[in-house]
Amino acid sequence: MKYRKDKLFGFEVPLTCPEVPEDVLEPSNSWGNKGEYWKKYDALAARFIENFKLYKSGCSQAVADAGPKRL
Repeated sequence: MKYRKDKLFGFEVPLTCPEVPEDVLEPSNSWGNKGEYWKKYDALAARFIENFKLYKSGCSQAVADAGPKRL
């Protein structure tokens, strides 16, 4: 199976899945306004980044580096 890397969170997302329409595998397709989707998704990443600051000192650099990145 082929995957794409999520732009913000870095996880692998399948490009195809048996018996699942491909457009379902791209969450922005479910929004009427893709620009609004990316704005909200970026805000979600920002909240993860801010919250992680509370725990960063107890984590390895590898864990810290695995967190989301902003657009």
